[in-house]
Amino acid sequence: MYIFRFFHLFSKKIALIIILSIFILFNSKAQVYYVSSSQGSDLNNGLSIQSPFQSLEKLNSMQFNPGDSIYFKSGDYWEGMFWLNGSGSLTQPIVIDVYGGNNRPVINGFGYQAAILIFNDQHIHINGLELYNSSYHLDSSGATTISAQTPSLFSYGPNNTWTNVFTACEIGDGNNGALQTFVINVTNLPPQGANYRVVRTVANQNWYFAPAQPLSLGLNTINVNAVSFDRTVKFQFSSGDVEFDAVTQNGNIIYGGTVKKLPGFGGAENSWGSGKNVRFGIKVVASTQSLENFSFNNLYIHDIYPTPELLNNIHLGYGIKLETQSDAVSGLINIISNVNIINTTISETGHYGLWIKSLGLVGIDSVKNNQILVENCVFEHTGGAGFVPNKSKNVLVQDCIFNHTGSSLDNRMWKRGSGMWPFDCKNVVAQHNKFMNAHGPMDSYGSHIDYGNENVVFQYNYSCNNEGGFAEILGDNINCGYRYNISVNDGYREDPNGTPWDKKGKIFWVSNFCGQNPVRCPSVGTFIYNNTVFINDTLNPEIYFWPDVGDVHVYNNLIVVGQNGQIIPTLLDNDPNDLYISHNLFYDSSRIDLDSELENNAIYGDPFLLNSVYLGDNNPTAYQTQNNSIAIGSGFLIAGSTDTTNYLQHNGGLDYFGNSVSHQFPSNIGAYNGSGPINVLEINAEDLKLYPSVTDDYVNISMHEYTGPIQTKIYSLSGEFLGIQSGKKLSLKKFKSGIYLCVIIYLDKKKTLRVVKF
Repeated sequence: MYIFRFFHLFSKKIALIIILSIFILFNSKAQVYYVSSSQGSDLNNGLSIQSPFQSLEKLNSMQFNPGDSIYFKSGDYWEGMFWLNGSGSLTQPIVIDVYGGNNRPVINGFGYQAAILIFNDQHIHINGLELYNSSYHLDSSGATTISAQTPSLFSYGPNNTWTNVFTACEIGDGNNGALQTFVINVTNLPPQGANYRVVRTVANQNWYFAPAQPLSLGLNTINVNAVSFDRTVKFQFSSGDVEFDAVTQNGNIIYGGTVKKLPGFGGAENSWGSGKNVRFGIKVVASTQSLENFSFNNLYIHDIYPTPELLNNIHLGYGIKLETQSDAVSGLINIISNVNIINTTISETGHYGLWIKSLGLVGIDSVKNNQILVENCVFEHTGGAGFVPNKSKNVLVQDCIFNHTGSSLDNRMWKRGSGMWPFDCKNVVAQHNKFMNAHGPMDSYGSHIDYGNENVVFQYNYSCNNEGGFAEILGDNINCGYRYNISVNDGYREDPNGTPWDKKGKIFWVSNFCGQNPVRCPSVGTFIYNNTVFINDTLNPEIYFWPDVGDVHVYNNLIVVGQNGQIIPTLLDNDPNDLYISHNLFYDSSRIDLDSELENNAIYGDPFLLNSVYLGDNNPTAYQTQNNSIAIGSGFLIAGSTDTTNYLQHNGGLDYFGNSVSHQFPSNIGAYNGSGPINVLEINAEDLKLYPSVTDDYVNISMHEYTGPIQTKIYSLSGEFLGIQSGKKLSLKKFKSGIYLCVIIYLDKKKTLRVVKF
């Protein structure tokens, strides 16, 4: 709301648009097409529910026009890549949607690069689909067995324990000890299972027999590291009854057909049609022109992984990628604009959930993708960050949940990632989001601000249990920071190898890193104010500012730590930094080794938080202060500008809870700016709500002026029914960590709400 400016059109332009709209209305040839894998036929005309098309191949052969709609039948299933050919218009987008029921149609990308590809087309809206893409990238030659391929592909084994052998290399064949990677896609195992082991020669040409390892259904990758001497490497198998449909060695197809590509892919530009080394749920590419007007609504995108032979590619799976390709030398400049991603869930991706990436624009600051809205989305168990915008401006991210970014659920995941981090962006607002449970050996904050940004604010967010910490700000930024956020138990990572001030978790971290060592870039107008931070006794995250980070403004932060536990270290290097630090509250300060800069106008009294849970309450309302708190009215006045993007002199006017913040009088310290007595369990005058919405066990249901019976059906994000409970108190104690949909039924009404289980 702070950065989006809308330009008024002149009356002549309005009249022209009306005339064009009327012309389009009476001259449009828009069609509605229906597709059903279960009831359709590609011999049908596709123009009615009674005569739908059947296949993606049929759709891929068509050119769509402005106003066309493509409806997939509810609950049906397709395999392959839908390459949508054709553009809509601003007033008549091409729409993809659902008919015939409430279950999502499913497109399994099936090893192609994307489940849905949009290549130099625009004005496209996609609704209601489920997409996943983790199958093998080769077209199968059909399943076979190790025995059937012996002695042609395999050889007979040395004994009854190891019945079959694949020889990767032998002394004298010129391999010179190179890395050996053997990949077999197992489709069936004998009832007793089967094992493999690596057999190789060492430097003196004696044999080394590695321990036996079990084969599993699906992709099995066996790697033998490179050495500096010539050698023999063999892979032995305990059963010839192992069934498989693909084998590769060092990236070369030994058995399994050809790389999956659609007709029309080929040549240098489109070599990425293969899903071998990278994979997407949806990929939008702008390589010949700028594109605009995309809407992705109510999608469920999950399990996006490539199947490469190179270990450094294992993480390259992305839920949605918007990619621009430019050539500044030739004057070809492309951007993507006006994109809405709303009500969408992205989970279990090798790397990012949502990625905006511009190629060919390095060093060109004036060109950026424009008008990006991400709203009411869930990013859960992504291998990297949930959302990474690059070279984008006017970005609004709100009411989203980022949970378990940097996940390690699958060994193909990147295993590192903050919930969200903008890079080389301008005018970014991230507000009213939940950033929780980020993991990883680097970064992995609830959110962080990478380098090269201008006007970025993280505000009104709830950050909890993130391994790296709460607030990270890198270099070469202008007017970027955090305000009115609540952080609970962030920063539990420890320094590797005991090296101090290295990768340990942090409350606040400000650096001047800007891409390459030893180049460093100070920032201008960095701010961290009116945040509430709670740290329990089991954690001791740092506060650390590097030297030469520019001017940093730290005001009105409320930091509460448990009275026991290890000392919390702080280090603010003031050479040659310009540090403006005042009116921060630390309690209990005896557990914090405060840098002298943090002591400036500091307050040390008990703020009387409503939180009464020793290890920290996961309900944000518990971090309000009581009416007798020393924090009330004790803050530093942030005022002096009417420009809402001047974050150093305009305080935004609201706190985390929607209370007003004065421009004339000092605020409270912390993210709460109320004053009266508060009951943390107070029921709002809403029809229905769940609280807390983030829990480790029980969830309460409150209803305004209703005391009758209530039933709640609980579903997973994928739609699996998990059970039904009665009454106003739900127990999630037996559920795994994750996000669940609660369908609350009362009278003749239903309402679906999300709840997060730790």
